[in-house]
Amino acid sequence: MKPTLIKFVYSQIFLLCLLLTKPATSSVLDDKNNTSMVTMEQIPYGFRTADGKSTGMLYEILNYIITESSIEQPNNLLPLKRILASMSTRKNTCSLLGNSPYVVDNYDLVEPLGLSMNIGILPRNGVALVDYSSLKGLTLAVPLGIHFDGNFNRDDNLSIVSPRNYVNALKMLKNGQVDAVAGAIPTLRLTGTKEGMTANDFGRPLIVTRGELILVCNHPPPIDVRKKLKNAVIKLKSNGAIRKVFDDYYSNKSD
Repeated sequence: MKPTLIKFVYSQIFLLCLLLTKPATSSVLDDKNNTSMVTMEQIPYGFRTADGKSTGMLYEILNYIITESSIEQPNNLLPLKRILASMSTRKNTCSLLGNSPYVVDNYDLVEPLGLSMNIGILPRNGVALVDYSSLKGLTLAVPLGIHFDGNFNRDDNLSIVSPRNYVNALKMLKNGQVDAVAGAIPTLRLTGTKEGMTANDFGRPLIVTRGELILVCNHPPPIDVRKKLKNAVIKLKSNGAIRKVFDDYYSNKSD
């Protein structure tokens, strides 16, 4: 074979190798760069202050995770309904959510945060909730996106309204439009306090389950990204950073 022809063949092989290897490298980078980090936009989990600053208990924790893992992705505030819609797409999305049956069955559970709260029904003062049957005949506010018990969500015998978030649900409770609100009990109490309610406005809650907060992704992230996220949560649990943020918001009280 002539030298010029040999050079041509080698050059074409080299070019082919570049074309074959470049997409694989780009794919890894794209997977990493396309992993969206989102926080539930709901007081006290994630919200904007009067001056437009994003903050919140889960927002701060997720920021710690992003920094510790060096994922270098922005932390976006989204209503829970939009988060669930986003996580039904092919785009890689990670968030901090409770371990509801839906979350456990549908998402990649990266690592629990070591935080848990009582989940159930918080009634207005004067409404006695002894057991599940006590809910019949009452009007319950279940904020959009709240799924903590399969039987509860499928019970057609219950009278349920679906306000946009915890704040709207508690305003309805305060105004006598509903008898009780469903959700995380400590969060309901805290949000109610911010809306001018006191302990005297609430009755004894009916606890349905104990919810655990977890870093989850809609699809398993690339192996290196998942490992960084998991290790970041483990480190932030061990050094107390996650617990401190939680206690700062809930004043060391968790029902």
